[in-house]
Amino acid sequence: MGLYLKKSFRAGPFRLNISKSGVGVSAGIKGARIGVGPRGSYVHAGRNGLYYRKNLSSGDSRSSKVSRAVKVSRSPSGVEAEGCINALLGLFVTFVVFCTVIFFANNTGALVAVGLVVSIFLFLRWLFITDRLKRIQSYKDALDAAFVTNSSLPTEGKLNSIKRQQKKLPDHYSVREKVQRVEANVYQAVLDRVLDDGRITKEEAAVIAIVEKTLRLSFKVRLQTKKEIFTSAYLEVIEDRKITQDEFKKLKNLLAGLGLPKEEVRAELGMVQQIIATQNLSHPLEPLAANQVRVPIQKSEKAFFQDDAKVFSKRKSKYSPSGYEFVVQREGALVITNKRILVVGHGTTTIKLSDITDLEVDIDKGMIEISKITSGRPVFLKVSKSLYVGRCIDLLLEACSGGKNE
Repeated sequence: MGLYLKKSFRAGPFRLNISKSGVGVSAGIKGARIGVGPRGSYVHAGRNGLYYRKNLSSGDSRSSKVSRAVKVSRSPSGVEAEGCINALLGLFVTFVVFCTVIFFANNTGALVAVGLVVSIFLFLRWLFITDRLKRIQSYKDALDAAFVTNSSLPTEGKLNSIKRQQKKLPDHYSVREKVQRVEANVYQAVLDRVLDDGRITKEEAAVIAIVEKTLRLSFKVRLQTKKEIFTSAYLEVIEDRKITQDEFKKLKNLLAGLGLPKEEVRAELGMVQQIIATQNLSHPLEPLAANQVRVPIQKSEKAFFQDDAKVFSKRKSKYSPSGYEFVVQREGALVITNKRILVVGHGTTTIKLSDITDLEVDIDKGMIEISKITSGRPVFLKVSKSLYVGRCIDLLLEACSGGKNE
């Protein structure tokens, strides 16, 4: 829909519309007309050359989720074929209307002839669109019968029949867009059915492979669908920050059954490994060898963990939506000993374990918030393994109070 300026030539109840979108013919009362143009059937209303148009050709929204997920490239051959048909019909109607306006403006028979021409044009257009829709529906029904409602692998004959139907589909961008939406829905339905019990067997993996080979969905669309399925299962597994053996096997089964490349879910797999490693932490912690520690520590200290880290402070900001912003105070080597936490870079940040009153870990941001007795402002540490480091500090705090790891 949109506002546009146009010029028109009138012959009785019929009007030839010329705008930057092309040529079209409409009929109706003044201020509200129904017609057909290069973008399909439409109704519009307005006065004095300023109109508001509503297209009637399709009920599908261009901003739908499916349209955003499935991007269609327009091939020159498809556009040219459609353009030629519209151009020829448009030129023919334009020629007839102009002849009528110039030579037979007051002739009722001529106006009837124009009406007949317009009716034939609209009828041919309707037949053309109906044929397209029937072919798409027939293709969808064949896919549903082969992959969605069928309890076994489709036969070679069915697959060949589907391939033949694919070749008969019109090679035009509007058809390809609808077909890819159909294929995306079928693909999602197959995966939903396969994952009904939460696992993918070898037979089900074979079904997925056949579906991917048959459908013409892009790798990007298939990958996006698989990642959404894996991410949903992953979030359910890590919700309680614990992973059982069965949950770990479920994620491995999904990864293998979907054929999802590990690099596409690297962050999720890294968090799974971190949670498992964190679960395995317990007293007594194993200290690092003295010659492995990157910064000098006291002789009475033992280092239990080291990594790179950033120290942040939190301050008010009128530019941040939350009203606060994090500012880097220091960046360097993090060392956690049985007495303190050190971050050594251009200077040193020291936090005594005995001063810590509370720990809070944000695994999404990779941030550890440390509250201290000596200050009303917490210290924020950003590390690559926030959950693991937080658990390590927690165990050392227990050791300080209970005499362990001394």
